[in-house]
Amino acid sequence: MKIIAIANHKGGCGKTTTAINLSACLGIKGQRVLLLDLDPQGHSSLGFGVFNEDARDLYDVFTGEVSIEEIILPGVFTGVDVVPATLTLAAAEHLPVRNEERDEQLRIHLQPIRERYDYAVIDCPPSTGLLSLNALAVADLVLIPVEMSLFGLSGIDHMYKTIALMRARHNRDIPIRLLPTLVDSRTRLCRQFLHEVGERFADDVSSVMVQSTVRLKEAVRQGAPIIAYDPTSTVAVQYNRLADELMLVLDAIPASGEDRERKSPIGQMKSAIENARAQLRKFSGEQKVTLRFYDLAGKDVRLAGSFNDWVPDQGVITRWADGVVEKNVMLMPGSYEYRLIIDGVWQEDPSNPEQVLNLSGGYNSILHVEEEHEEISV
Repeated sequence: MKIIAIANHKGGCGKTTTAINLSACLGIKGQRVLLLDLDPQGHSSLGFGVFNEDARDLYDVFTGEVSIEEIILPGVFTGVDVVPATLTLAAAEHLPVRNEERDEQLRIHLQPIRERYDYAVIDCPPSTGLLSLNALAVADLVLIPVEMSLFGLSGIDHMYKTIALMRARHNRDIPIRLLPTLVDSRTRLCRQFLHEVGERFADDVSSVMVQSTVRLKEAVRQGAPIIAYDPTSTVAVQYNRLADELMLVLDAIPASGEDRERKSPIGQMKSAIENARAQLRKFSGEQKVTLRFYDLAGKDVRLAGSFNDWVPDQGVITRWADGVVEKNVMLMPGSYEYRLIIDGVWQEDPSNPEQVLNLSGGYNSILHVEEEHEEISV
């Protein structure tokens, strides 16, 4: 079982919304998922329509009254079980646990069910208490939703420091992914925040951005994830792509044997060769940029932009694989505008929230090519 902790000390950043919809998208893909609601407000439970203020939760597990198997709510959505939360869970922060065991409680209680699930998704509370530390201690990856505002950015450094402490305490790596949320790239301020996140946190930033939309609130009101409420919406596509991305990231985390190989002389030689190739790509001028588009099987998809004089597919190499269309183009570093032509209809890229108004009253999507080789999935 791979464990994803969704954490941010700041509330209102889309943390619970992400926990609900990421879990649902993983479940739709045939994965066995356990969503653990560690927020005493119980909003993840509420988002799946299973909140019950009288339910047993992890407080009862930590105190030894029940096992975790006894409180799991099975089949709340396709492939998804839920460990619910109630206000009682807030009392877990004050349990009389020995200091050396404080952040090991969740790991201990998850051990008997680890083989039952492919993924566990943890919705952490907006605080740095016992519950959050337990989640970080057991996580294989920490996903930090970041609201595109000054307040949203201000707490990221504190999260990084907390994760660094947990890495040192448990002597293991804990990868981080930052997920921009509540994105409205039509505003200059939002674009500035996106740029700052990319500049400051570089490779930790997810390739997915989640747009601000009322459809998410409507889905919560119905007690359903967006993939069920409006599966064709842009935000449903974005959460589906996030699930794909995190599955790839977690699959790439080396096991102990692979880690030993990476540190061996042969592994170091491979690393040096890859670094040399990267440097050659960096100074070669034009770079290969790959854009991927999903759920377009059977459709005629073409790409036009400021990089090819707006001539559809001029200078573009197209590949299809398992319903995914790849558009490959060689570009110099810089920013470009582009549009898709799907079955003859010109439109902005619905999965890319970074857009700019064009002269015809519609929107062009924005593509940024950095100085180094860049592969972009959109």
